[in-house]
Order: sequence, then structure tokens, then C-alpha cells
Amino acid sequence: LAVAADRHNFAATYDQWLMAAENNELVARQAGLEIDRVMIEPEAFARWCAEKGIAPDSAARRNYVSEQRSSREEP
Repeated sequence: LAVAADRHNFAATYDQWLMAAENNELVARQAGLEIDRVMIEPEAFARWCAEKGIAPDSAARRNYVSEQRSSREEP
């Protein structure tokens, strides 16, 4: 959490976050979307943000995950 610039937007507890995340996944799957979980390692994410000169916020997490997912798909 200390890494996130927008931590004030996070759920108060892990259990609250997990319930919301699982509900969001369910809703997305019901809408026909494919869900792919990507774990964010805090130190690697902080390094990535520092290298790019960007704040570690939700937009950065989205871009980081997209980049990580793309790199897993490369042959």
C-alpha cells in the first residue's frame, strides 16, 4: 500500500478488497469478458514507475499489468 499514490481509494481491509475484486470478476465474466489475473509485486511495480517517471496510481497499475500480460504472451 505504501507504494500506491492513490491508497486512499483502497478498501479498508484485504477481505473487503477480495470480496469486491471477486465480485468485479464475476460481473465481467457474466458480461462475456475474459479475466486474467496478474500479480503486482510492489518492489517491481515501484521500480517500473520510477523508471517511467510516473505516479504509482490506478492508471500506472493498469498500464503495468497490460505490459506484464503482453510480455507473458510473447513467443
